[in-house]
Amino acid sequence: MAEIAKGALLYVRRWRLHVQALAAVACGLLWLAVPQDKYDVPARDGVTGALWPLVPGLFAAVLPLALGTAAGVAERLAPHPSRTRLLAVAAIVLPALAMASCGAVTNSTVAMRNTMLLTGLALCGSWLLPSGAAWGPAVLTPMVMWLVGTRPFGSVAPWAVLLLPGEVTYAWTAAVVLFFLGAVVYVWHGPLWEERA
Repeated sequence: MAEIAKGALLYVRRWRLHVQALAAVACGLLWLAVPQDKYDVPARDGVTGALWPLVPGLFAAVLPLALGTAAGVAERLAPHPSRTRLLAVAAIVLPALAMASCGAVTNSTVAMRNTMLLTGLALCGSWLLPSGAAWGPAVLTPMVMWLVGTRPFGSVAPWAVLLLPGEVTYAWTAAVVLFFLGAVVYVWHGPLWEERA
């Protein structure tokens, strides 16, 4: 049993899962602390937007750090590297679910949907891009949606799915498809940048 515990601790340190857990705790606390009021969007007169739906973006920004090391040389040389990547994705999904449960204070459906969508973007970014740029899709997408997707009088553009209410079906469809697509291609194939290196 001690061997299994040492092996698990090795993966926690190697994949930097402790950083991911700290990011989940910080985002959960931030979700509880961010007011639910709407704020003025900078440089856009009369346009307001809420910040709390974008909290999962901070969590997703740290994901490529763990995913990049989970597809390192030692993991690629394992007899079954896809099993190792599956274990890494499972270890990342658990803190994501815990963080999304903190969003239940504001709106549980939006919290879960946005966490799934941004985690899926981080998984796709880790699959397509080198580890130094893999954070981009999960960070830049919420920024663009918040800055450009908000309209006057509290309305939201239909493509800004992170800011839509929780009962919008196509936003949920996009989140689920992106999450499972990112998880499957990352686990099954591994990062594409490995082949180019």
